[in-house]
Amino acid sequence: MSRRAWWILSAACGLFLALWLAMPSRPPPTPEEQVRALLEEAARAAGDRKADRVVALLSDRFDGVAEGEHVAREEVKRLLALELMRGEWVSVTLSSAQVVVDGKRARAHVDAVLGRAADRGRGLAALLPGEASAHRFRLDLEEEGGRWRVVAARWRRISLEEALSGPGPPDW
Repeated sequence: MSRRAWWILSAACGLFLALWLAMPSRPPPTPEEQVRALLEEAARAAGDRKADRVVALLSDRFDGVAEGEHVAREEVKRLLALELMRGEWVSVTLSSAQVVVDGKRARAHVDAVLGRAADRGRGLAALLPGEASAHRFRLDLEEEGGRWRVVAARWRRISLEEALSGPGPPDW
């Protein structure tokens, strides 16, 4: 390597190091941000038709109630797989999410809209009632091994108007 090339490479490395050190360090995400990221990941995975990725966010201790019926983790997996195979919806959007964190526990109230419109980019307000259904979830989460997992869930179908108005703050 020539002397000139060596100096250019050294200057470039020095400049890169100086820029990297000058960048403000981003603080780690708060527990609330982590829970919200988990909720967004669940919606993305469902919209991408990846039932296994959705179920991976559930604790092994998961206990759910859907429309008054108890469902365990494996039953959620079967229900999701069935819905995905039927192909009745093409997108999942969180219309609102309220999260409260208390140490290693959290509660989230979430409204999700399942869109049937072929155009995934359409906003919620542009969907016609026949093109979507909405569900309200009350989730209990706990930190397990450094990651948040859903340990309990209650959900029911709601109107699109309810989904657009939001679920209100979680109660403890």
